[in-house]
Amino acid sequence: MLQPVVFDHHRFVIDGHPRVLMCASLFPFRVPRAQWRQRLEAVKCLGYHAVDVYIPWNYHETAPGVWDFEGQHDIEAFLHMTHETGLYALVRPGPYICSEWDGGAIPAWIATDEMIDVRQNDPAFLKAVGEWYDKIMPIIARQQYRGAEAADGGPVIMVQVDNELDFFACRDPQGYIGALAEMMRAHGVNVPLISCAGQGDMLRACGGADGVAPAVNLYPGDNDVDVDEQVRYYRHASDAYDVPLVVTETNRWHRTLRRLVGNGARFIGPFLQVSGWDFDYGTSVNNWGRVEAYMTHDYDFGGVIDPAGQERPDCDDARRLCAIIDALGERLATAELADDRLSDVRVAASDGSDLAELGELDESATGVAVGALNLGGGGKLLTLTNVSEVTVPLRIGAHTAANQAAEASEVSDSILPDLMLPAGAGVMVPVDLPLGDGLVLHATSGELIALDESAHTLTLAAPTMVPGAIWAAFTAADDSTLAGKSLPVTHADADLQSCSGDGFLLVQGERGTATIGEGAAAWRVVFQQSERLVTPSCAPQTSLRAISAAANEPRWIPRCEVAAHDALPLEDWGVYSGTGRYRAKADLSDALGVVLHDAADTVSLRYGDMVSDWQACGGVDLWMPFNRPVTGDAGELTVTARIWGHSNFDDTRLDSLKLDAKRGIRGAMAIERKLDIGSGWLVGYGQADEAADGAAERELRKAGLVIGNNPTPRCGFGSRSTTVWPHTLTYTRTLSMGSASAACLHIKHGQTRCEVRVNGQPIGIITPLKPTLWLGNVADGSELAITVSRMWGEEAGRISLLLGHELTGWTCESQGLPELRMAGEHADYAPATMPLTVPGGKGVWLRVPEASIRQSEHAQNTVARFEGDGLQLTAFTNEHCLGRVVLGGLPGTVFAGGRGDLFLIPQGEGDLLLYVESTRSAGGVLHGVLLGGPIDR
Repeated sequence: MLQPVVFDHHRFVIDGHPRVLMCASLFPFRVPRAQWRQRLEAVKCLGYHAVDVYIPWNYHETAPGVWDFEGQHDIEAFLHMTHETGLYALVRPGPYICSEWDGGAIPAWIATDEMIDVRQNDPAFLKAVGEWYDKIMPIIARQQYRGAEAADGGPVIMVQVDNELDFFACRDPQGYIGALAEMMRAHGVNVPLISCAGQGDMLRACGGADGVAPAVNLYPGDNDVDVDEQVRYYRHASDAYDVPLVVTETNRWHRTLRRLVGNGARFIGPFLQVSGWDFDYGTSVNNWGRVEAYMTHDYDFGGVIDPAGQERPDCDDARRLCAIIDALGERLATAELADDRLSDVRVAASDGSDLAELGELDESATGVAVGALNLGGGGKLLTLTNVSEVTVPLRIGAHTAANQAAEASEVSDSILPDLMLPAGAGVMVPVDLPLGDGLVLHATSGELIALDESAHTLTLAAPTMVPGAIWAAFTAADDSTLAGKSLPVTHADADLQSCSGDGFLLVQGERGTATIGEGAAAWRVVFQQSERLVTPSCAPQTSLRAISAAANEPRWIPRCEVAAHDALPLEDWGVYSGTGRYRAKADLSDALGVVLHDAADTVSLRYGDMVSDWQACGGVDLWMPFNRPVTGDAGELTVTARIWGHSNFDDTRLDSLKLDAKRGIRGAMAIERKLDIGSGWLVGYGQADEAADGAAERELRKAGLVIGNNPTPRCGFGSRSTTVWPHTLTYTRTLSMGSASAACLHIKHGQTRCEVRVNGQPIGIITPLKPTLWLGNVADGSELAITVSRMWGEEAGRISLLLGHELTGWTCESQGLPELRMAGEHADYAPATMPLTVPGGKGVWLRVPEASIRQSEHAQNTVARFEGDGLQLTAFTNEHCLGRVVLGGLPGTVFAGGRGDLFLIPQGEGDLLLYVESTRSAGGVLHGVLLGGPIDR
């Protein structure tokens, strides 16, 4: 039986017909189930043909061996609804999806298991993936597209294997991707399998695995002249693999998306076209910030559908692009790249004369980029994009050739007007398009948005970016008819005008209908203007200055408690989300501060009446000096560590950005002395007995960097001057521990990479991102060696030795979202007024009544914003945890992925409960709550 979906060389074929498809990202785990159908219908209303659906493993396996496919988690119901809406689906079940989701969707108990090598051709990892595939693949197989006439099946036309593997150091891509694909096929998945390249390396992304087609993610600069060449490059690369160009992710702006379509992409998936929200959990940390970034719960990159499901202005261009794709149909779906793409376009000079072709003038000089396809059946599609800051007059079509021909030609500049392309505008126009019955659409300034060849009707519309009058030039297909023959035309509207010359018929105007030709061969040509979006009004905003509050400090409801000699990462005692509290008996009355070992994600300290600011920390050692003497009831140190999320990327610059990184802390050291050790170092080449270092030494000597050893030079840390760059030198000294048993190094303002050894044993690395390094228990008289790598004279920084002792005898307890919600549900609320002050280290519950929320509801949601500083707010409804908002920021991180300053409250989910915590030792203040209004303001 023929498959209903196949890749036929460079064509994407569905039900025997080549297609070009626009696909919008729509993730059901980021949209309340009650709003799924509205989002699907919104995509359909744009004219899009498909949705791209990530399926997160850890969203469905909620705890080891615990699976959830009901309610909000019912992915099969969503796919069924997609099919009912008339949309196709590309599903991406991982195991890794990225998507700025917790751990890239790999469950934390898998990723942090030291016996499992994630995203590798590792039997232990593949066994775990197999258990996930055993659950999800039967659903996908049932929901595969089985043809337009099939009584069963669903919308799935493609399945992606893993995601963006070329970002990751996979040692055996072919074996890994091949193993995943084999498991998919074993479960009955027979639609095309693809594997996308995140940064253009198709081979590493798909591994060359049998039966897996490479796809690519393209994120060019929207204003780059080079976009068209970039797309054509990957179209040729796809041709070499004998598959269509599938662009699984790309920019959202439809001016740019036109350029992908106009240069041969067959499947285009702008990311993220339907914005969403990370309800309940799912946020991650990654490398989008200066050091690291906390991803916000609102997941919005400016897509055409906002998080509340409302259209944004670019929806006009979305509908227009999809209309052009559908009008050209198989002509576009079978198009080939036009090698002479610049020959049909010329720039008009101010005196009205033609300048050279764009290729001769250079696209970067004119600011006009050109895409061109030879359409199936004849003619071309030109995609013209003006990325300059001025209007450029363009001349398209055969009058270029006519001007190059003998002057006997009677075609004049007045017959074919210039196409005036404003700054920033883009258009897609056909050239020499055969219409049948001898008629050719030779050139036009309008965009072809409908074509019915059986009814002899076509519709041309003013480009959405170039409103106003349009023109179209028609010819007869038979060259012999051009000599002195005009095509008859009749107008149904007085707005249109026409003139002819030497076989050309020019029709122009703003709107109306013209009939060209006679009898059964006549064509009906409709001119129309662009339809603009009318944005619906939003519910009025309500400012709340009086709401219910829990007056007493909320009680802590733990999920579990463990006692240990050493502090353990949260994952080591089965905690994968929420908050952990570490307690240790300690006398810190004389301490200068504390160093936390491998701390993540957000930490704070309490000792006696001393409360620290919250600090974001990327899984590294964190020096937290005390800013004042400790008083009050002391004797116990409390460290609170909060999981924001596991990394959705893999970046070794910070430990918490690794896919296998754990959260919490691994220990704490009380610091009693801080020694400046900037002087007294011996400098040399270091480990010359090691092959790599020996080679480096030889290269330095060859370059002229010579260090004698009689005596060995003694100097300050990083102070040796040289004319050789880059270079690597090693500084050594003997440690004097005194009464201390443990130590840390801290380098302030350092800009170099420092590899640290104690008694010849590697300890770790200090970088500008990791200025503190835990040495642990160190014997007096130990040798400290630091190898400093400098590229061009960076500052080595000011180095200090932090001396003290490790704390032991820890008691650890955790609290997850269910326990936190329980505390809010049992709080004793009473009326409260704003401003509300929350002291350092404290929290308070607030309740916003459902009646207030409903007054400002719009489009099944209410937007809640906050005025305040120094606070973190965690929001709950009856159905969901809506996420966290931080007012005033957190040291050590930035927030990315969305605004991070609002909550979206779905319709009908009861009161809003807010847990408001101070993030600063000095306390925080909430001035008010604002309900209602649009997402964008």
